[in-house]
Amino acid sequence: MHKQVSEQFAFWACRRLFGPILPYDRCFGCGDMHIPPSQEDPHNGRYDFAGESVAVEVVSIVNSSALRNFSSWNKRHPGPIEGEPAEFGLALPWVISVPARTHTSQLETILEAVRSMERAGIRTNRTYGCGGHRCPAGSGGQICTFCQVARTAPFDAYVDDEGLLASRMGNVVVSVSESLTSLGLFDLVHEIVSLLRPNSDGQRTDVLRKLDLAERQGKARRVVCFVLDLHFALRLNLHPGTWKKLGTFPWDAIHPVTDVVVTSPDFRRAVVFSDAAPTRQISVPNAEKMPARRTLGCLSHR
Repeated sequence: MHKQVSEQFAFWACRRLFGPILPYDRCFGCGDMHIPPSQEDPHNGRYDFAGESVAVEVVSIVNSSALRNFSSWNKRHPGPIEGEPAEFGLALPWVISVPARTHTSQLETILEAVRSMERAGIRTNRTYGCGGHRCPAGSGGQICTFCQVARTAPFDAYVDDEGLLASRMGNVVVSVSESLTSLGLFDLVHEIVSLLRPNSDGQRTDVLRKLDLAERQGKARRVVCFVLDLHFALRLNLHPGTWKKLGTFPWDAIHPVTDVVVTSPDFRRAVVFSDAAPTRQISVPNAEKMPARRTLGCLSHR
């Protein structure tokens, strides 16, 4: 996700939420610093946008390892891998979705796991184990193969008896799935909160230091706007109500932050959490449009 994409989407979302804002750091539209440097306004350490009573710092949340591995898969296997079951050491027409975070070298490990499933009579790992029919669920006894697969398999696999996904009925299909990055609510909250509170040594993060500056400048609303890449946003989009569950922030610990905005350019959505107001969700329909230079204040400083 390019920096311009993040800042442009954050600009439109926060403009709708908090009123007119202008670039305070380097402008993503013209590339200039609209406010010349001074002792009170150095070029380093600035937050991204400023309004009359609001300061906004933009943070991109990107799963770089997943993107890197996804790119590797596409280079090595452009498109799905498909063939007769015997070519994969299988007997049934499996559909196997590999998560983007998986390295290409793990393909054989995944295929061997699917072969084990097939030998054990497991036709899918979409259900949680045996449901207590083959092993004593929760009693600490020996875990059956069904439950081992359900709990540990880093992939999604099922037998496609109807041949709905294969180009020829009876074939095995292996594909990379962005929806199986296993980055859910817990991962996202952990990533966000780690950037909002001091580290274990008490040192303040770059985000906090920038909003410390905003507090000294008298900005009443001090906002951190997180822009999610697709890998983080995808699961939240499946169940829109889960976006609101993100708002369990330790407000006292993240002072001077007063508002946290979580946005997804892919789904044109933003959710704002505040220490003083209820959580609310908005759509940002036209954020792919570059703001006019006048809107960004690109001409006023010349």
